[in-house]
Amino acid sequence: MPSITNHLKRIRREALQNDLITLAWAAYTFILLILFIAIGVEAVFYLSSAIRLITLKIIVGLIVAGIVSLFIVNALIEQNKIKRYSWSKLARSAGKLAFPKSDVVINAYQLEQSENTYTSNSLSKSYIQKISNKLKRINLKKLFPTNRAENWKVFSLSILVLGNLMVIIFLDSSSNALTRWGHPNHEFEVPKPFSITGITRNIHLLGGDSTSLSFEISGLLPDSIFLELIPGTKDTVLLLTMKPNSNGRYTHLMEEVYQDYRYRAFSPANHFWQAWKKVVSPDYYISVTDRPIMEEFSITIIPPDYSGLPANIQKGNQADVKGLKGSTVRIDLKSNRPLNKGFLKLDNEELPLTIRGKRAAGGFIFNRDALLKIQLEDNRGITNQNPIPFHLQILPDLNPDMRVIQPAPIVELGTDQLIPIHLKIEDDFGFSTLQVGYEIQRPSYIEDESLISIFPIYLENQNDLSQEVKTIWNLVELGLMPEDEVHYHFEVYDNDVVSGPKKSISSTFIAKVPSLGDLFTAMEEQEDQMIDELILHSDEIDDIQKQLENMQLKMLKSDRLDWDQQQQMEETLAQVQQEAEALKKLAESMEAINQSAEKHSLFSNDLMQKFKELQELVNEILNPELMTDMDVLKDALEKMDMKDIMDAMENLSSNLDQVEQQLDRFLDIFRRIKAEQKLDETIQRMNQLVEQQRIANENIQTLDGQSDPTTIARLSHEEQRNREEFSNIRDVMEEAAKAMQEFDRESATALQNLEKDHLTNQTESNLSQTSRQLQKQRIQQAQRHSAESLENLKKLQSMVTDIQSQFQDQTTTEMAGKFQTVMRNLLELSKLQESLEQSTRTMPRNSQRLAALAGQQQFAQDQLMKIMSSLMDLSKETFAVTPQMGKGIGMANAQMEKAKKKLTERNGRGAANSQQYAMKSLNEAVLAVYQAMNQMQASGSASGYEQFLQRMQEMSGQQ
Repeated sequence: MPSITNHLKRIRREALQNDLITLAWAAYTFILLILFIAIGVEAVFYLSSAIRLITLKIIVGLIVAGIVSLFIVNALIEQNKIKRYSWSKLARSAGKLAFPKSDVVINAYQLEQSENTYTSNSLSKSYIQKISNKLKRINLKKLFPTNRAENWKVFSLSILVLGNLMVIIFLDSSSNALTRWGHPNHEFEVPKPFSITGITRNIHLLGGDSTSLSFEISGLLPDSIFLELIPGTKDTVLLLTMKPNSNGRYTHLMEEVYQDYRYRAFSPANHFWQAWKKVVSPDYYISVTDRPIMEEFSITIIPPDYSGLPANIQKGNQADVKGLKGSTVRIDLKSNRPLNKGFLKLDNEELPLTIRGKRAAGGFIFNRDALLKIQLEDNRGITNQNPIPFHLQILPDLNPDMRVIQPAPIVELGTDQLIPIHLKIEDDFGFSTLQVGYEIQRPSYIEDESLISIFPIYLENQNDLSQEVKTIWNLVELGLMPEDEVHYHFEVYDNDVVSGPKKSISSTFIAKVPSLGDLFTAMEEQEDQMIDELILHSDEIDDIQKQLENMQLKMLKSDRLDWDQQQQMEETLAQVQQEAEALKKLAESMEAINQSAEKHSLFSNDLMQKFKELQELVNEILNPELMTDMDVLKDALEKMDMKDIMDAMENLSSNLDQVEQQLDRFLDIFRRIKAEQKLDETIQRMNQLVEQQRIANENIQTLDGQSDPTTIARLSHEEQRNREEFSNIRDVMEEAAKAMQEFDRESATALQNLEKDHLTNQTESNLSQTSRQLQKQRIQQAQRHSAESLENLKKLQSMVTDIQSQFQDQTTTEMAGKFQTVMRNLLELSKLQESLEQSTRTMPRNSQRLAALAGQQQFAQDQLMKIMSSLMDLSKETFAVTPQMGKGIGMANAQMEKAKKKLTERNGRGAANSQQYAMKSLNEAVLAVYQAMNQMQASGSASGYEQFLQRMQEMSGQQ
């Protein structure tokens, strides 16, 4: 009976046989798959011999490894180390198939192998025999089915059929692939769809020339091919794409070739399965023979001397060459090859270069914008190609810049006829000349041709690029006459000696020589405008006072300000502020009038003094206390203190009243001064006319038949000018007579009659005849009329002066009478105050007469108020009423008030002291009146007035 072990060995052999058959079919399947894959890959990709050889070696290696692995596995199976073929695994598999329980066989195997058993030997053998008998009958085919091997048979058959079918379909490719696999050491060439051949092949060029590279295709034309350019330096590779032209050729144009190249064309495969990878043409070469080129290059620009600029050196990498016109341009270069000749090409002009081996030099004068090219030729006769163009550009030498700071566009010349000049001039390189171009234009009624003249202005440093020039232009030497105008402009020239100095010209300025008539007319217009503004401001101040009064009345009826009242108060303060600003401008206008009169010496010294006093009066109108009251009222409004507001409004109203009175006084005095001004204007213009006629007459008397006609024409113009001025003076006389009418009718009538007198008419006629006779070259008649004109003008001058004296005497006498009255009243009041002082000082304290003395003191104070009122009226007519007078009278009034109070208190001694101080203040007021009258006498008082002053002085000194 076979043992359990033998049965297991038989089972193991069956398992191994089954697995080997399955493995054989699987191996056969994989071998077929690898074979057909190898044929397909080789047919498509044309593997290299190295890959084929390596692949075959790998396959052989795998086969050998497989065989060795079988022997190793077999040894491991014999040693029961592989679980699939172990006794336990096989026993359980058999037990599971033949017995109800899978571990029956393994138990029997263990009993058989056991050396120590607790059961009887017969039982064990019986059990083992029983199991062995059943194992003998077991069907091993069921234990190890062959379905897996059958599956591998099906797989291998399918692969074999499909593989053979593909080989038959692609028989050529497959047979070639088998051939290549059969010769793994041989390299087979991949067939390509087309070939690329160069048409231009190897090319020889001169440096800078252009060439075309052409290729043709044999076979299927690709959409494009690549051009590979490798420079001789081999530092970079250029890849370019070429497309076929209409002839089926692939062409590329290379422009300006300066180095050697190796080139070829190729077309890579478009898909990874294309075995040919790329089609490449043979390598071709481009050989370049060098042209002469500039290795070193510099341009030196030397500016003209007047610019003071240093030389500028530019390298060849700067294509723009800029410089001043007249600059010297020098070219220095070095070539890569010895030169034969060269030249500079300026547009169409050629200038030769000086050649020294590889170096060349040349130059020219920079006078215009141009295009510069440098042409070179080496010893082989080869020229440089496409020389770099240099753009020559002229830098502009800008015109000088000039700004006129002084004078103003239009100025009036004073008696000194000086024009201060203040200029700021700038230029990029310097100056050569600064001058004034001017012409004298005569009045329209004088036909005279004006000529352009030059007044040079000295420049201390002409190379200073920015400087301020200050000088004085004296026009006295030009012999200007009234109504002449000097039209002038400033000219500044730069120092450009190449193109000629460039200049800048200012706008035209005008310097006028005003006639006295023009000056007086302009002044009267300013005065009339100022008077109109004064009247307007006086009315506005009166309206403000009325507003303050209305607000005060409303505030008396309430305990506090409402919002409307507060707004109205703020608006009123704003109006007062505006009026204060207007009065400041009024003072400025008055100052401008005085400056104009003083500049042109329009009035006599006495009248100028009155104008200055009038200006002081204007300055005094704006009382500083007015501004203080406005500030106090603003503070009170912020605190809403009704008492402070009422007090501030009262003070403000009082100050406004004083301002209004001062304005009225100014207007009254100004009317009187206007009359004196008009008369003084007549005198001044008459004096000037007499002097002009005297000079003209002297020149006319020297004329004879040989005199220059231009001199005669000039004298005729002067006479015509004098006649025009005399006619204007007659108009002024008429205006002066009207202005004087209010103050002295007798003098006004005398002046009016003089204007219409036969002598006046005759004088104007003589002046006209003088001019007319000179125009007709009638020298003797002109001399006679000229002499008569001068004589008549002197008579008229004397008569007008007498009328002025008469007017001054009359007004002075009238004013003196008013001052006499004031002084007489003051002296009488002083005597009364002296008498009261004597009576009071000796009066006992308990005397009943103290009350009577108080009444007399009140009477004296009332008299003082009357004197003060008359003095106020007098202050509106003259400046002679001084502050000292008001101060004396004010102090006297205050002491009288104290004396009254002390008399009421029955303090006789104290009252007497106050009365004494009052008398002293009255005497000071008398002395102030005396000094004012003394000034009136110095300015031209009537005869006999000195005795009156002396008597008044004696009366004052006796007290």
